[in-house]
Amino acid sequence: MAGGPLIPAPTGPMEDRSFPAAFALLRRRWREVTAGAGFDPGAEPYRTRLAELGTAAAAHRDAMAPAATSLWPDLPFPSFDRTPERLRAMARAYALPGTGLTGDARLAAAVATGLDHYRRRVYAAGAEPAGNWWRWQIGVPRTLLDAAVLIGAHLTERQSRGLRDAVDHFVPECRLEDYSGTSTAANRVDLCLVMLLRAILRSDARKAALAVAALAPAFPYVHDGDGFYRDGSFVQHTSVPYQGGYGVVALSGLATLFAVLRGTPWEITDPGRQVVFDAVERSFAPFVHDGFCMDLVRGRAVGRRSYGDHEKGREIAASVLLLGEAATAAERNRWRGMVKGWAVRDTVKPMLAAAESRDLAFHARLAAILRDGSVPAAPEPSGHRLFAMSARAVHRRPGWCAALSMASDRIGHYEHGNGENLRGWHTGSGCSTGGARATATSTPTPSGPPWIPIGCRAPPSPPAGSPTAPARGGATPVRRAGGWAAPPTACTPPSAST
Repeated sequence: MAGGPLIPAPTGPMEDRSFPAAFALLRRRWREVTAGAGFDPGAEPYRTRLAELGTAAAAHRDAMAPAATSLWPDLPFPSFDRTPERLRAMARAYALPGTGLTGDARLAAAVATGLDHYRRRVYAAGAEPAGNWWRWQIGVPRTLLDAAVLIGAHLTERQSRGLRDAVDHFVPECRLEDYSGTSTAANRVDLCLVMLLRAILRSDARKAALAVAALAPAFPYVHDGDGFYRDGSFVQHTSVPYQGGYGVVALSGLATLFAVLRGTPWEITDPGRQVVFDAVERSFAPFVHDGFCMDLVRGRAVGRRSYGDHEKGREIAASVLLLGEAATAAERNRWRGMVKGWAVRDTVKPMLAAAESRDLAFHARLAAILRDGSVPAAPEPSGHRLFAMSARAVHRRPGWCAALSMASDRIGHYEHGNGENLRGWHTGSGCSTGGARATATSTPTPSGPPWIPIGCRAPPSPPAGSPTAPARGGATPVRRAGGWAAPPTACTPPSAST
């Protein structure tokens, strides 16, 4: 879809006090959807996990020592990830029941102090953003705003205004005016989430309307570039098939927005949203097998950590179940059976056990489905799917599955960037992966996986110094996706994907 200006959100006399009940609902929904709800805090495993969260939050509170170069001595600034994440964990311990610190004013005050200190020392309005633009416009503001919304009135007006000013500096409204550069597809969804959180923090009806209106360009099918395609492809960074990376981000973000905004003046009613519902079975399910997401749609993330394919499979499953709450009954029933089948067959990294330590809300939804005898576990489907617009193919038969990764003048051979996936040269050169379910006569491995690899057929790695030696520096050659872009300044969209 070609980039272009976005029709501005409604601008009229929308006083902050016009929607007090609506914003109260948004705050409650945000807490329930993102922090967790739908479970008995006194029942296991929730009782133990909530108690652990409370213990960790108390330790973080007691160890906090604001200084010029850190908020905690073991996390020197800028600490873009771990410091904001600790503050959010503390805020969740305050907001969730059963932590032993639920509603604790001292804990909330510590979160407020930490947010303000980090904002003044690192995420300050007027600061020069160094490194990857994503941290300044999506990663850091979303986590800080999440924590701020969870502690509510414990953030003073001065502290709230300072955080709002910082977010407005790094994520100005004009970032949502043009659908191009780094404000497309999954990135656009993330930016809209940040804008909505910014709106909730100040009960700003105009910004809430803008966050919803700015989603509109992300819904229609695209013919090139970033987004969803009619054949089920999903592309990000112009030329990288990415259902198992940015695609999950888009699906999760949209599922969250649909759930949080439902029943409010800003409920998402755009008819284009059906594209998202259709993508569950058209774009994502074909690349999930027995609960894990195939590597050929995970871009540069394939080398990040062991069992990352199972982690992404769980994220897709969690997003599908959450999205189902806004879908039709028929869609919801199909998806529950599909996710149940994935969970039942994933015995390598059991989905329910993993969710227990990572996402209590997903654990509660999944546990309910696994207990529900009226929801049959859907088997793996048979059939062939060709994703011409992303140069991928998946072939399934009873008991086995194979997938093929290719390249074209539209799709890169591989992606590298930020020091990741430097040796992925041949991913798009006909690399094939597959596997088969174990049988009663199969020899189990120590971990007892039911998935037996067939193998990955690819040309041998080139010697160092050759034209296709490990990727170095920033930009990558033509027909290889990836690269690096400096953070955008003011409202000039960056020209390269990051």
